Amino acid sequence: MIRKSQNSDIEKMLDIWLEGSKQSHNFIAAEYWQKMLPTVRKYYLPNTENYVFEDKHQIKGFVSTIDDNYIGALFVAPKYQKQKIGSKLVNYVKNMHPELSLKVFSKNKDALRFYQKNGFKIVAEQTDAPTQEKELLLSWVMECKTGHHKRYPSDS
Repeated sequence: MIRKSQNSDIEKMLDIWLEGSKQSHNFIAAEYWQKMLPTVRKYYLPNTENYVFEDKHQIKGFVSTIDDNYIGALFVAPKYQKQKIGSKLVNYVKNMHPELSLKVFSKNKDALRFYQKNGFKIVAEQTDAPTQEKELLLSWVMECKTGHHKRYPSDS
């Protein structure tokens, strides 16, 4: 089940974020992610819309959106990956927003494939200032059956 996160979920979300960041961004020193943890706890999570995927009273992943149309984080605990949890979380936020964008490090090939498989397109390339790694800006827009972009979820 996907639900809005609660304060009691924060520590588990931070564990998933840290473990997932180290695994999927192994081209960046693990110390960087450890150093970022207090910032994520104090500033990032409290200022985003967070939804968790919970199964049998266990949080297995989460997605965070910022400013209504930006996915700032999507993480699934490594032991629960490849179970379509990430796709369920992406589809959940797609159903709430007619367009979404996000950034992915270009070296994170698994995430790039995942987002492209879920309909996101690369729209720009830039360099992440803190890490000096190349990152890609991806975008997704809800489309109707005629191929025109929808403005609202109820458009056809």
